[in-house]
Amino acid sequence: MHFPSIGRNLSTPRPLTATAFAALVLTGCGGETGPQTAADRIFLGGPVVTVDSANPTAEAVAVADGRIVAVGSEEEVMALQGSDTEITNLQGRTLVPGFVDPHAHLTGFGAQAVGANLLAAPDGEVETVEDLVTALGRWAEENPEDIDRTGWIYGIGYDDAILGRHPTRDDLDQVSTELPIMVIHISGHFGAVNSLGLEAIGYDASTPDPEGGIIRRQPGGTEPNGVLEELAALPKFAVVLSPASPEDELHFLEQGLEMAKSFGYTTAQEGRAMGPTHESLVRAAEAGRLDIDVVSYIDYMFRDQIDGPWYSPEYSNGYRIGGLKITLDGSPQGRTAWRTQPYLIPPEGQDADYMGYPAIPDDTVVEELLREAYDKGWQTLVHANGDAAIDQLIRTLGPAHTAAGSPEDRRHTLIHGQYIRMDQIDSLADLNVIASLFPMHTFYWGDWHTRIIGQDLAQKISPMRSAKERGVIATSHTDAPVALPNLMQVMWATVNRVSRSGEVIGPDERLTPSEALETFTLLGAYQHFEEDTKGSIEVGKLADLVILSDNPITIEPMEINQIVVMETIKEGETVFRRDGA
Repeated sequence: MHFPSIGRNLSTPRPLTATAFAALVLTGCGGETGPQTAADRIFLGGPVVTVDSANPTAEAVAVADGRIVAVGSEEEVMALQGSDTEITNLQGRTLVPGFVDPHAHLTGFGAQAVGANLLAAPDGEVETVEDLVTALGRWAEENPEDIDRTGWIYGIGYDDAILGRHPTRDDLDQVSTELPIMVIHISGHFGAVNSLGLEAIGYDASTPDPEGGIIRRQPGGTEPNGVLEELAALPKFAVVLSPASPEDELHFLEQGLEMAKSFGYTTAQEGRAMGPTHESLVRAAEAGRLDIDVVSYIDYMFRDQIDGPWYSPEYSNGYRIGGLKITLDGSPQGRTAWRTQPYLIPPEGQDADYMGYPAIPDDTVVEELLREAYDKGWQTLVHANGDAAIDQLIRTLGPAHTAAGSPEDRRHTLIHGQYIRMDQIDSLADLNVIASLFPMHTFYWGDWHTRIIGQDLAQKISPMRSAKERGVIATSHTDAPVALPNLMQVMWATVNRVSRSGEVIGPDERLTPSEALETFTLLGAYQHFEEDTKGSIEVGKLADLVILSDNPITIEPMEINQIVVMETIKEGETVFRRDGA
């Protein structure tokens, strides 16, 4: 194991205590005397969970000029009170570090916030195909202005594991035969369109399946049935959901940012920026519209965008490019994840030996991408769910890593890794690869996984404890808009691993509440090379903070997902406050 310990900041000196810091700022420097600063804001009156192993709790926190200047007892911190200091009484609520989701798709938040909610409970109400048709029709009637923004009726979040099947063109034609319709699967790896939608995107009976994707067909023929898989669907999403005007683009972004802040995000990730996505975020940054930090990872097909001023360890107006994104397979719950053994229940139309399929079949292409990343110093996020896809990552990353001289601190990251094997975890440790796993699956699809891969293997989906014990840094993410960007739901799943039916999926893979909170605070910051400034409540770090309705460390574990974000603070300034907070 070659990673440094991250119990504290990795490269900064040990922070001053509150008393020492107060003494410094009140004594002056450079020959000056008298008070040099006072806190802009002090938080007290509730638990403070610092995510700092050397100082795990505190009574109060002081902030000045966007940074944390004191963490300690109320008496110590109040020494920094000045005449203009704002005192925030938590009234028993809990202060934690700002959330850094290790993998999500911020630009999809806006589409999720604006479009029809097609999620099943607890995030929505769509449990059947009939529910989906009803929800789309209701949304179209109530939101004509949002239809005008894209020219499409659309919704996000349907789940064929709940519905029993994917909706087809015939189902969607019941909603409208006058407007194109697209619905996006909860995984983000499938979509379905109506007849006008097929016409709009140019798919007909003569259209071949693209490499890495499938256009599903009507039984016994070649006419598309409206259901699209992987690279037959993904490139179309960005086109369909592209706003019609700069004003509409800003509306989508603002809705997405508001959603992110309402769930405690102070740093958001765009985990697969494809061409226009990056350009949209640049426009927002240049217009001063980003009030939290946003880091993008550019899809390999658009990697020329990385070579520019936005690829930087520093944010410019709240935005930067963090590196490259490569996708090697699809969705495990959608059964397009690439495995080394067959699914127990193959998708409709597939043989009994069906094992999913690769997004990039040629290893040479993947290795060339990884070598380019090493040559140019890019951090790389690699989406791989099935164990065959993870094998491909290990096969291709190994030679690229060796050829580059085995650098220790590139922080390449496996994204999702649902069906990872224990021997593969060991290989990730040898290659210094972070594993950003997805234990939220244990609730949303744990029961489905037991059916499609078997009870024994399902116990090891997103094996957080095994990764930790085998020396791999493991983070836990939402992948929103796959579900709502609710990191308290992620924490709940990481701690409890309880399925929809109430079964515990892999009890040995659970983390403690403290460990789970760390996965999207300090470890999330570490994954983004930002652990020196974010992820814990320590003197000198940015004052990125969240006020929660309850303490996620001490509350009954099964109640963690009932906790809500009351206030989100970015660099000392409130960017979201819940009504009644």
